[in-house]
Amino acid sequence: MSAGVSALRGPAPALRRATPDERRPMRVLRPSGPQLPFAFARGSTFLALATFGALHWMAMLEPSAGTRAWYAVGTAALAMGGLLGAARLSGAPRWRAVAAVSLGALALAFLAAGTADELLRPDNWDELAAGITRGIDALPGARVPYRGIDAWTRLVIPLGGTILTVAAALLAFWPRRGRVGTQSTSSTGFPLVALIALVTLYAVPAVALDFTGEFLRGALLTLLVLAFMRLERLRLTEAGGAAALAAGTAIAALIIAPALDRDAPWWDYETWALSTAASHSTSFSWDHDYGPLNWPRDGREMLRVKAKQPAYWKAESLDVFDGRVWRQARSGTREATIYALPADPAVRERWTQPIKVNVRNLRTRTFVTAGIAVDAPEMPHRAAIPNGPQGIWSSSRTLRRGDTYTANVYTPRPTERELAAAGTHYDRDFSPYLEIGLAERTPVPAGSPVSPTTVDFPQWADGTSLVRAKRPDPATGGLEFIDGDKALAASGLRRTWALAQRLRSGASNPFEYTKAIEAYLSRGFSYTESPPAAARTLDGFLFDAKSGYCQQYSGSMALLLRMEGIPARIATGFTAGSLDRKAREYVVRDLDAHSWVEAWFPGIGWVTFDPTPAAAPPRSQSDDPKGNAAIGDAPQFGGGGALDPRSRSAATDGTNWGLIAGGGFVALLLLALGGLAFRRRGRGDAPLPELERALQRTRRAPGPGATLQGLEDAFARSPEAVGYVRALREQRYGGRGGEPTPAQRRGLRSELGRGGGLIGRLRAWWALPPRASMPSAGRRTLDAHG
Repeated sequence: MSAGVSALRGPAPALRRATPDERRPMRVLRPSGPQLPFAFARGSTFLALATFGALHWMAMLEPSAGTRAWYAVGTAALAMGGLLGAARLSGAPRWRAVAAVSLGALALAFLAAGTADELLRPDNWDELAAGITRGIDALPGARVPYRGIDAWTRLVIPLGGTILTVAAALLAFWPRRGRVGTQSTSSTGFPLVALIALVTLYAVPAVALDFTGEFLRGALLTLLVLAFMRLERLRLTEAGGAAALAAGTAIAALIIAPALDRDAPWWDYETWALSTAASHSTSFSWDHDYGPLNWPRDGREMLRVKAKQPAYWKAESLDVFDGRVWRQARSGTREATIYALPADPAVRERWTQPIKVNVRNLRTRTFVTAGIAVDAPEMPHRAAIPNGPQGIWSSSRTLRRGDTYTANVYTPRPTERELAAAGTHYDRDFSPYLEIGLAERTPVPAGSPVSPTTVDFPQWADGTSLVRAKRPDPATGGLEFIDGDKALAASGLRRTWALAQRLRSGASNPFEYTKAIEAYLSRGFSYTESPPAAARTLDGFLFDAKSGYCQQYSGSMALLLRMEGIPARIATGFTAGSLDRKAREYVVRDLDAHSWVEAWFPGIGWVTFDPTPAAAPPRSQSDDPKGNAAIGDAPQFGGGGALDPRSRSAATDGTNWGLIAGGGFVALLLLALGGLAFRRRGRGDAPLPELERALQRTRRAPGPGATLQGLEDAFARSPEAVGYVRALREQRYGGRGGEPTPAQRRGLRSELGRGGGLIGRLRAWWALPPRASMPSAGRRTLDAHG
């Protein structure tokens, strides 16, 4: 049996000795040489990538908050150093250290983004959460770079970038496993998840903004991503080949990418963003009331207008002054549009242009056009209905997002010489634009009917000073004619009437009179959206408050024009906005909501005048670098100024992009300066909240109704402290002046600490440090009364 089996198996193989080559174990070829230290390899590439992304993210504010980007990177560097140190511990101390580093980094992230430190106290978390929620809710419809004045929206944008940067640091260096005192790639962090956060820092602003040199930026991003993922795994002997390969790949991408760039987007993210913001459409009430302004100020895009020339985009005309406010006529004039245009066809043709309006986040029943709409706006499946004043058209249904229409509009842009030579011969009846109502000062006896009085002013060239007034006569049921001068003297407008006569005495023609009015409104007046009680009437604004917003300025000028026989009315809508050069459209936001004056000049028509200070938000949003609307010549918007939201180089506080690659090393320097103070103001920070917070911290918070003028009086013993407050008042509400000087800052700090001993001086130092602190996103309590 065994012999048979052996025979079946065949002969046994002969035994032999293995050769030396066969005895040598198989070896896998591996690169030799030392690796870069892990902390340096991952840390330097992380900080470089974080700096690159954070600088781009902060460009989503206008002006760009580049300083905030460095604060964010510095906070991330501190978190990185803390986690690397915690990883060298073991057991419970390690995780207590990790928790402390994480909580501290998140707190510093809030401070770095501009959050007031008071809001980080647990008892203020409700206010902080509510404010952040409000800011986030406003984002879907907001246009970036955000130039609005809503404090919470201006906070959540840098806060999002700072949180992303710090979260990426925690993810990249979180200790997972490994022996105490050692670290390796496998025992530290979640680099892929951290990379997603870092790339998001660049991707979001890259989609929202139009940066110049986008291909170069993309190539730099690619190199930074490769370095972050692979540098810690490379040995020094591989570095040269890896760098050459990465550079070659980047160059190839630069060659191919322009060929893939198309005019039509792969994904129309703007349309998607608008469609997700359905709950944020805004409607406006255009009548005047002169109370605190509650128009939206979130920077949300309302309209896009394609036009050859910029103009003020008009929604309504307010033709009636009822003795207190300007409002729309109840029944309207119902006159043909031709009566709102000059008689000369050549003049009409000279200043008529077609416009195309795309409605974004606005709800309106009237077509927003400009000047005078020569004919009915055209929109598929919608009817345009004449609505009272000439050139104002209502839609058959409410206009909303996505609606687009065209119109031919007459928007004259005469020169000052043409206005001065226009003359005073009116070829039609302008009596409705030369009358005002009166609210009589004499109390009406109980039970007596209230008799509204209307004053009719003669035209400029009538050569008569006779002013007539009329009011209903209860006895006859007709009209009773009375002396207009006496009626004005008994009314609340007696000072305004005297001012009109005084200003006219130095003017030889209507244009010179308009210049005299604007000159008067430019001396000693300031802009505020929370005017004092005295500004609730135009007479009180002109002589008592001297502080208000566009409604007070335009209402006063139109009133003074009518009093001296110049046909005038109020127009409401939006200023020109900013030019999107790529689309050749004017981007109109809620910030641009405005009220201005239209005055009739013979042979020209209704001409736009804007007496509101150039520092006002609606006027400061334009591309005109001075924010001025030249008298008699439409404002020169669209000059490609720094506020152009799309066709622009993203501002970064003057940062040289050549320094981005070395940003990580700068951040390491910040890490060495572990006492980095987050109390330096960025370019876009507002000084008034800092003053309010300083007063609160030193227990000197003013009561309700306190004014900056009152604070100046309270600090009268210190000229430097008075100078600090005056600088804020003039800078914010007068459109002039600069930042408070260091000497003024020291003087105010001394006043805040006066009488408190050592504790008081320390509290004043905390309240007003040598460098200005970041603004609070909370509510202002100081009135803007100057």
